[in-house]
Amino acid sequence: MNRRWIWRMALRDGRRGVKHLLLSMSCVILGVMSVVTAYSFRDNLQSAIQRQSKSLLGADLAIDSRQTFSESSEALIASLGGEQSRQIGFASMAYFPASGDARLVQVRAVSGNFPFYGALETEPKSAVGDFQRGSHALVDENVMLQFNARVGDRLRIGDGEFVIKGKLRKIPGETLAFSLISPRVYIPLSRLDQTQLIQKGSLVRYRVYFKLSPEMNVDAWVEKMTPELQRLGLEADTVRRRTATIALAMENLSRYLRLAVFVAVLLAGVGVASGIHVYVKDKFSTIAVLRCIGASPRETVFVYLIQTSVMTLAGSVIGALLGTALQHWVFLALKDFLPVSTVTSVATAGIGVGFAVGLGTAVLFSLIPLVPLRKISPLLALRSAYEARGQARDPWLWMICFLIVVMVGVFAVVTSGGWRNGFYFTAGVLGAFGLIVLAARGLSAAMRRFAPPLLSFPWRQGLANLHRPNNQTTAVMLAIGLGTFLLVTLYSVRSFLVDQAEERAGVGEPNLVLFDVQRDQRRNIGELLKSFDVTLYDEVPVVTMRLAAVKGRRVEELRSDPASAVPRWALRREYRSTYRSHLSGTEKMIEGVWQGKVNGPLDSIPVSLEKGIAQTLGVKLGDPLLFEVQGVPLLTRVANLREVEWDRVRPNFFVVFPEGVLEEAPQFYAVAARAGSPEASANFQRALVNRFPNVSAIDLTLILNTLNSVLAKVTQAVRFIALFAILTGLAVLGSAVLSSRGQRIKELILLRTLGADRRQVIISVVAEYCFLGALAALTGALLAVVASWALGLYFFKVWTAIAPAPIAVIVVLVSGLTIIAGVSGCWGIFRRSALEALRAET
Repeated sequence: MNRRWIWRMALRDGRRGVKHLLLSMSCVILGVMSVVTAYSFRDNLQSAIQRQSKSLLGADLAIDSRQTFSESSEALIASLGGEQSRQIGFASMAYFPASGDARLVQVRAVSGNFPFYGALETEPKSAVGDFQRGSHALVDENVMLQFNARVGDRLRIGDGEFVIKGKLRKIPGETLAFSLISPRVYIPLSRLDQTQLIQKGSLVRYRVYFKLSPEMNVDAWVEKMTPELQRLGLEADTVRRRTATIALAMENLSRYLRLAVFVAVLLAGVGVASGIHVYVKDKFSTIAVLRCIGASPRETVFVYLIQTSVMTLAGSVIGALLGTALQHWVFLALKDFLPVSTVTSVATAGIGVGFAVGLGTAVLFSLIPLVPLRKISPLLALRSAYEARGQARDPWLWMICFLIVVMVGVFAVVTSGGWRNGFYFTAGVLGAFGLIVLAARGLSAAMRRFAPPLLSFPWRQGLANLHRPNNQTTAVMLAIGLGTFLLVTLYSVRSFLVDQAEERAGVGEPNLVLFDVQRDQRRNIGELLKSFDVTLYDEVPVVTMRLAAVKGRRVEELRSDPASAVPRWALRREYRSTYRSHLSGTEKMIEGVWQGKVNGPLDSIPVSLEKGIAQTLGVKLGDPLLFEVQGVPLLTRVANLREVEWDRVRPNFFVVFPEGVLEEAPQFYAVAARAGSPEASANFQRALVNRFPNVSAIDLTLILNTLNSVLAKVTQAVRFIALFAILTGLAVLGSAVLSSRGQRIKELILLRTLGADRRQVIISVVAEYCFLGALAALTGALLAVVASWALGLYFFKVWTAIAPAPIAVIVVLVSGLTIIAGVSGCWGIFRRSALEALRAET
């Protein structure tokens, strides 16, 4: 490559026909742009998390408990000093008198200047400082929009009435998407007693936030005091822990983005290989002449490798610049899922990695059409019929393909963070590409041998174009097929999730669940249900308890043991259990013997465990578990395991006791019912909030609305990410259409000379892209159906039924767009006469 004439030859030869490489350059630009955008997004997000680490917690330290702080706990809290802020959180119904609507919300009663770092974003801004000075509330903006509430309206929580002081837009460390699932309402802690909602057995979270001296090492203090915190039943959260948790979640989001755009990079590589293939095909005679005058095979390859390298380098630079600018739009698309306020800047490391990945992919794919050039013989300059042989068995081509597979695998393993996930991604991508390529090759072979003789000449000519020399069937099918695959998968996953939830509201299924029903309220609530024509399905007693020991080992010991495989959440959570003599309709016993009633005292109480929690705790049949109910120990043993349908609208439990044990324990009831219409459900809930403010209601209609809202945001974000691959596919399609323009001019000359009119020529092009688009779209749709089924069965654990009608609409639309793209790219050719085209060629 140091020989000056090779560079001079590459420059001179590139002056003529180099514009065809610009088509491949557009694919390089989009590929590099997408990967630089993804990596820059990751770097800026990580930087934002580190910069705003304290605002993610809002304090230097947070200590929380599921029970009221004991005297020992208060002494420990007081010993820390610093500035403190208290918060009590619980779920309750919020009632809006102006509209008569009610909704289950997360109430947070606060005192002090929380957050100490960051800020509660409200409208108006002054509401943050004003709402604690009276019976005021800050209400989640989504809830206010849902019920058309305004600042100044009244809000009732339990027996307390509050005035809405402001809209709550964002909380430090929490995402906007989370507010759709669990909307928040802030009230002053000093006014909490007005609600009369904190009762024995209520699920309440007590938390203290601290702003401590900068000299104090909070993490070292927590590590030192962990045994004491566990003894007191306290949990500590520090800035470092919260930052690590959020960073891990954001890294998973970033990994998905990088894996998604890598599909666009591979598709761009296909476009580069396709464009360069057409370009060098026209250079065969030039290469043969170079061989005749003494150029070696390697030197001739280097001439065109220089051209393509310069093209890919220029495209990579432009793509890197565009990717750096585009990352701002990624933050906008994903803002509802980000817990930090982001500021985009030039991420040099992200640009470097993205540039290397995009450029490396483009160069590897460009070698596929360039390496065979060394097989071209000087005889081609003397014998036009000479043809190179044995390219399919070229070991260099196999080596390049192997390197591409290795590149995909390495990228997948590094990005996904594990060999298994990397293997699955690599297998999925290569499988999708392979199936579409196989379909393209099969289509070409079928049209070569079995073209339908009943079709008219223009249609037969269109089908023949699928296997003509320099055809772009494979590239176009990859572009269209992958685009259709993404669209159908997005639609199918969202559709079956919503359908699955709606199925649970079918005839004969409860669609309303009431919680925290006290014993003395059961009869009156039953009468209220009847008065609103709401059918009562079941009343289930609920007893709150804590796990004290697992297989003879105390929970405190397990939590402090780094070798313990039991997750901390399973050891510290409150278990809401029930007792009954029979299985419910949402349960199936899979192992052991059911014992529904016990008589008299026993050494250990036989209980039924849900199989998932049994696996989490690492217990099997016969293993002992020690629970505590209000300080009273209950020694139990695992008598059987159950499989529970958690997605059914029924009260379901991890632990079920037999009758004869918990009847005298403090308890409340969960009531399952069915309202005949959304109006009946809303009317009942209004009356329920007015008469029984302590009772919370979960409405399946609200769940469906929330699910639709969340899925809409998820789909919007995923659609934006998929846009990288779709845009690259469109570039590949356009490149394929325009790259074959020279070939079509020659066909036009022949067809028009042989007597074909303009209409027949247009029909032949329409026929080609009609068959090409339809088959590619069908292939992509079938792959998407299989992927959606696999996602539903293995990830969402539901059986998916894919609706064919919407998929058919997508296939028709994609096929129509393919035809329009194909005809538009050839339109200038149609308008030229045969003589004009012939002169242009001459």
